[in-house]
Amino acid sequence: MNSRLAKFLAVAALFSFAISALAATSSVSLTWDPNTESDIAGYKVYWGTSSGVYNQSKDVPQSTASVPELTVGVRYYFAVTAYNEAGLESGYSEEVSTVVSLPPNPTPTPIPTATPDPTPEPQYLLNISTRVRVRGGDDVMIGGFIIDGDSNKDIVVRALGPSLAKLGVPGVLADPTLEVYDSTGKLIDQNDNWTTLPSGTVPAGFEPSNPAEAVVVASLAPGSYTAVLRSADGTQGNALCELYDLAPGNSTVRNISTRGEVGTGDDVMIGGFIIGGTTPTKIMVRAIGPSLAAFGVSGVLSDPVLELHDKDGSLIYQNDNWRAEQAQQIIDSTLAPSDESESAIIATLAPGAYTAIVHDAGTAQGVALVEVYMLGQ
Repeated sequence: MNSRLAKFLAVAALFSFAISALAATSSVSLTWDPNTESDIAGYKVYWGTSSGVYNQSKDVPQSTASVPELTVGVRYYFAVTAYNEAGLESGYSEEVSTVVSLPPNPTPTPIPTATPDPTPEPQYLLNISTRVRVRGGDDVMIGGFIIDGDSNKDIVVRALGPSLAKLGVPGVLADPTLEVYDSTGKLIDQNDNWTTLPSGTVPAGFEPSNPAEAVVVASLAPGSYTAVLRSADGTQGNALCELYDLAPGNSTVRNISTRGEVGTGDDVMIGGFIIGGTTPTKIMVRAIGPSLAAFGVSGVLSDPVLELHDKDGSLIYQNDNWRAEQAQQIIDSTLAPSDESESAIIATLAPGAYTAIVHDAGTAQGVALVEVYMLGQ
């Protein structure tokens, strides 16, 4: 197969529509010129209702596909990839879109698709942050993350509290402390007030605005790690834990999870993440509550709801119980939650900033876990 200097094939998207019994849904037919590489095994068609965000896909053996049960009056966005016998998949074609309506759109729209690339671009998270309410005792914020690759990863972890007040966050944590542990439970580093660190330790641009906030700067080998954010003086309040990847490369931050207390009103759990690279990436976000009880966690959130927002704050996905939507995709990922009242979303997202919000389906509060998994392209 050709590598990065791959041929781009002309692809035509032909939109045709079939009226359902209630005339509420239609199908879209897509066709494109077949890839001429000898080891092409098939194609994948991706679609969704936001540009660059594809939450549905299907495999097809030939250069044509029918996408059924699309809602009339809604604009859908489509892209195509090719994959070879080794399972290597190309990047996305240029995107086409149409508003599903009757009668059919008579004008084909050309789009290209690429041949599979044997060395696909790495997928990684540049920045991950979670805001929850930190209380005394065991009610701390616990963040887990995984470094994947073959070399050390330079990171910055920050624990913010007082400076959040300037952003309109109520009831901030007055004096957060930060600890980082490896997979064996060994303490790697800790900090209370970042100004106590030697001069130059914190890279320029990452210094918190308040001296009571905490920072850990470390070079970590691939593996699993845990960051614990707690109150230095036993008080409670809203705090933010942030992880920054200083040098994306052979090693990447691929998964993140944060456990904390989810309240009502403004005291929800808010997780932010930034997808790096130049191509869309498939991710899974989970909101876990009831199943935490099996691990000895008390006062769990009984029915977590998960929302996913884009950089503008617009809601792009929402899920209450994971089996209600995307059930088969979630099962196929092998990451399905163990409790049916927990939530999960699989989405293919363009590079950029996103926010996950976890709250209760009713008015309850309790401990929950929000997780982001990189599933690939």
